[in-house]
Amino acid sequence: MFKPLLFITFTLFIIGGGLFFYQDKTYFTKTQNSNISREKLIERLDTKALNQIKIQAEGSEVDLLQLQGGGWKVQSLNYDADIISIQDLLLNLAQIRLGELVTNNPDHHERFHLLAPPEKMDDWNENRHGFAISLLRGDGTPILSLLIGKDRANGPGQYVRQRGSNKVYLIPESLSVDSEANDWLNKDLLDLKPEQIQSLELQDGEKKKFSIKRDNAETDWKPSTVISNVPDSDKITTLLNRLGNLSFAKLNKMDYASQESQDSALEEASLSVSLFNSKVYTLNLRKNAAPNGDYVLSLRMGISLEASDSADKEDPKLHKEMEIFNHRVNGRFFNISSWEGKELLLSD
Repeated sequence: MFKPLLFITFTLFIIGGGLFFYQDKTYFTKTQNSNISREKLIERLDTKALNQIKIQAEGSEVDLLQLQGGGWKVQSLNYDADIISIQDLLLNLAQIRLGELVTNNPDHHERFHLLAPPEKMDDWNENRHGFAISLLRGDGTPILSLLIGKDRANGPGQYVRQRGSNKVYLIPESLSVDSEANDWLNKDLLDLKPEQIQSLELQDGEKKKFSIKRDNAETDWKPSTVISNVPDSDKITTLLNRLGNLSFAKLNKMDYASQESQDSALEEASLSVSLFNSKVYTLNLRKNAAPNGDYVLSLRMGISLEASDSADKEDPKLHKEMEIFNHRVNGRFFNISSWEGKELLLSD
């Protein structure tokens, strides 16, 4: 009688011990995974050493370079980058926390679209590669080299791994990164307040549409010449507001100038904007030959003759502003929307 009882007791002991071990192992695993989920991808992002950001995706590659005097530029277009967008990217990277460790097997990298970028962009395959972000020092060594894979099929999250590591993690939220050079440009062109503007003159082809001025920001507009008329006040207000926040949609590459010369038959309008502080902006607009009817804009800054006469007293700062502005925009061709172009030209 005692032998069956002893056998049953022994069996229960084994089962109980096994359950305890299983629960303990489960708890350890959960604790370990919990620790992983609290782990930051980057414990400390050394932005002082940061010199270059490289973004690679299917069909595109963006290089953002930090300038010696401060600021950033988009290398392929040789134009100022939007610093706010770069700061947002760095902040998002710094806030990434690793979730579940999905696999440590390199054979599964392709499944999660986490293969390393190919040497040739033509070999990029969206079913094998996601996109890559590299933060580099001045000597080209990486601070961070991250591969971003596909989104999780069921539920939120995205698969990532660091280049050089086989570990694939699931991060809680998808990381969206622009992969076109135009998306990273500082698209602001002018930031003028309406009360700064003293005179306006619009030349449409060979015909002068109007030339108006005012004594100060509180007085009415009046003709600058005998034959000029004063446009509708609502249209002038719309024009002033557009100049107050003028930006572009796309920057054309430098070889666009040679293409433009072939389209010289397109009529060009010129808008001259003079400020009370002696700055003069000249905007040249030409309707794009593309079906969307957008306008191509070029512009430059000058200084009125009255201000030039007093160069010894107060012009050095003004001339420096002019040089900086023209260095950034002169010789460039910017696309603006059709409705923005019409507002500048007072067209219906």
